[in-house]
Amino acid sequence: MYPRVTRKWRPRLWTVVLLVLALVLCLPFAGLILFRFYDSQLVQQTEESLLTQAAVMSAVYAELYVGAAGAEPRRRAAISGQRAVFPSLSVTSETVLPPRPDARPPSGPSGAPYREIAPRLTRIADAAQAQTLAGYRFLDARGNVFAGTAETDTFLGHVDEVQGALAGQTVSVARTRVRADTPPALYTFSRGARVRVFVAMPVFVDQTLIGAVYLSRTPNHIFRFLYGERFNLAKAAAFVALSTTLIGYVFWRFITRPIRQLIQRSQSAGHGSQAWEPPDQLGTREIEELSHSFQSLTERLQSKQDALKTYTAHVTHELKSPLTSLKGAAELLRDDDLPPEQKQRLLDTVDKGGKRMEDLLANMRAFSLADQSAVAGTCCLYDIQAQISRAFPDLTLKLEQGSLPLPVEARTLRIMLTHILENSQQHGALETVLTVYQDGAATCLRISDDGPGISAGNTGKVLQPFFTTKRDAGGTGMGLNIVKATMEALGGRLSVVPADRGACFLLTFG
Repeated sequence: MYPRVTRKWRPRLWTVVLLVLALVLCLPFAGLILFRFYDSQLVQQTEESLLTQAAVMSAVYAELYVGAAGAEPRRRAAISGQRAVFPSLSVTSETVLPPRPDARPPSGPSGAPYREIAPRLTRIADAAQAQTLAGYRFLDARGNVFAGTAETDTFLGHVDEVQGALAGQTVSVARTRVRADTPPALYTFSRGARVRVFVAMPVFVDQTLIGAVYLSRTPNHIFRFLYGERFNLAKAAAFVALSTTLIGYVFWRFITRPIRQLIQRSQSAGHGSQAWEPPDQLGTREIEELSHSFQSLTERLQSKQDALKTYTAHVTHELKSPLTSLKGAAELLRDDDLPPEQKQRLLDTVDKGGKRMEDLLANMRAFSLADQSAVAGTCCLYDIQAQISRAFPDLTLKLEQGSLPLPVEARTLRIMLTHILENSQQHGALETVLTVYQDGAATCLRISDDGPGISAGNTGKVLQPFFTTKRDAGGTGMGLNIVKATMEALGGRLSVVPADRGACFLLTFG
């Protein structure tokens, strides 16, 4: 069993991506909400200010009207309905009305009390406008403007909000602003700079409607507000800069730098004798697993390269002997005076050398295809017992716990057992025991025979390619190496187990 490796905690790649996306999405949404929110806030602040001024002006209007009429009322009320009015305007395309209709000629002269109080109301309105920048209009009960800062001696009774006020309701509206000049291009980003707020409030004396006050003002646009909040905006800009830096660092630390290091290590691996080494900083869990996969891949490729060099040298050596025998026999067979007995021996030599070369080439091809023949699946020894018994009639096979499943496809298991059992049969074994058991999370298959066993000097050599003690009997020394390569392709391993009697091999899956 391999020792259990304790891995350092690392964030998942999707965790890093979600964190980055959350930080990035906060920036545009925050800006959008900031502008829309403060546009509405500034409009509502203007509405609230106009409502307050309208309440004061209506009280002054009612007080002056009572004095001009020459009667002391039993009760005075300047606010319609005796209830508070709260700002409610919002700046959207649905709530902003078209520009206000133009004023019309008056419907007739105002009464004497209105004419008497008009100069005083106009002076009050002019003084208030110098401080508030609002427009003030005082209307009689018919909708004529008799005093104020603009549009005096005109009729506004046809305007919707004025009609509502003359009906006894306080009305606030936002209308599209009509400018005499072209506004700066920067103002197009603020909807509040393109509207004007109008408030119409009725004026009552002894429950009798005597007229209305009509106020208007352009809201403070967002950019003047932003200038006033420049210090807070500087803090917000610093936060945005810090967030952007943090996003860049997160990408660089957990994704960009580890991937670049992987690329550099992968490009430099394999040049000369330099082996592939994982980077020091691996970032996320997925990059760590990718690094381990690269390391495993390069180790397999290096092993294949070393094996190819070794096999090239061994094949050259192994084929040299039968080729030399074939060449010598061919030269001797050209002699017509060769006795029949010697000629037959030479033909046997040719046949034996050819068979030797065929076996070597067949085993070389089987080794090269070991990765392809290694197919994961599920089977048990009972599934292939009949086929193995027919292939080795001289061997007595005993299965222990043969119903336990093995994580390998039946054909792949049969190929590996064929090579191991051929090795046992060549060394004179008569009985082989196959035992399946669990060792923790790993599944193991032990193959032991009653042959002469493996000497202490050969224990470390039997898994090397082309090593055989039965070369004269046709052994190629490739069978166990094919089994080893197949097990490694399956993620397992083949090992030699010390035994008191015979040879013992262990296949460990997982």
